Amino acid sequence: MSEQRSTAPDDRDTPGELLASVAALRRRTRTDRHAYWLPLLLFGLLVVAAAPLYVESADPLAMRATQGNPALTGLGGDFLERSAALGWYWLVALIGGYLLTLGWYRWRGARAGVQTPTRTYVIAGIVGTLVGLVLPIVLRFLLLNSATAVSSATSWVTTPLLGVSNRGMFPHLVIAVGLLVLARLERSRGLTAVSVGYAAAVVLVNVYFQTANFEPGDLSRHSFLLAALLPAPILLVGGIIALFTTGKRST
Repeated sequence: MSEQRSTAPDDRDTPGELLASVAALRRRTRTDRHAYWLPLLLFGLLVVAAAPLYVESADPLAMRATQGNPALTGLGGDFLERSAALGWYWLVALIGGYLLTLGWYRWRGARAGVQTPTRTYVIAGIVGTLVGLVLPIVLRFLLLNSATAVSSATSWVTTPLLGVSNRGMFPHLVIAVGLLVLARLERSRGLTAVSVGYAAAVVLVNVYFQTANFEPGDLSRHSFLLAALLPAPILLVGGIIALFTTGKRST
């Protein structure tokens, strides 16, 4: 059986070989610390688990009046029938998901000997969750209660963001931003591709809802469900591929 050449520098190596060995060692170390399959699968499953809360009991109108839910349920949106329950679900799921990911990386790092610094990732996720709670209040104030000049000048950003929030899709943006931060920390092209693809899918879904001129009866009781679930397979497939790749490397 042939032996592979060690990537560790050797005294007999030339300067070029030393640089190549160091570069290979750095790449191997970076690869060994990759553990992003779990957050991909975790958040993909959390999106799927929220599916029943996006289903309406009857065909909704093109736009439902805001329901005046408590601020802590802002993550659930006001267009959905079960927005209060959805808001509480995402509040617990997002914070729990990011904290569980932090624990996973620390445990994985202790075993592998190398660890990706994930504090920035967790901070981004927690801050994003808090923004999701406060942002709808700020947007409604800017859109409805501010001076006409201010409302008109900011409507290009307040209206789309309020639409994202009201459809219960802001948690998806929080997940996307967190994964993009994690991809930067992991320096992983694979995670970057999955994160960008997921973020693009979330944006495209919301652009479609924002630009379509829905008439009463155009939306079915499953329309918001489909919007929420469409980006999820990107996370699940990406997580499965990353898990398979990680398992293959370790054998």
